[in-house]
Amino acid sequence: MKQRRDNLLAAVLETHNECCACQGACGKTHRDGGGQCGAVSSGTNKPLLAAPQTPYATDVQNAAAPLEELRPWCWTCWRAALAAEQVRADERRTQELAAMQIGLFDVGVLGQRTQSSAPR
Repeated sequence: MKQRRDNLLAAVLETHNECCACQGACGKTHRDGGGQCGAVSSGTNKPLLAAPQTPYATDVQNAAAPLEELRPWCWTCWRAALAAEQVRADERRTQELAAMQIGLFDVGVLGQRTQSSAPR
């Protein structure tokens, strides 16, 4: 009879072969396991961690991920994948902000508003 595991990490490890499931999200080309990291620990006395298969930009989003999304990660791969996602999120926010501000500095639109709202 298999021993029952009572914590989230143990359940994730049992479900996903007890090794780091990174498949290049960290930016590395892993050679073992068909592109998968395959690490079984994060170093001396450091276990793997359970985190979303696709990292979110914030800790709150990552902590709220449902069990079905969680995979085992070694700390090295997780930190690199999380940093890459945070850079992508920052770039998206920068683009969204720039798109929202275009109308603020469009002199043609501003000139039209001034002319149409001028007293007659």
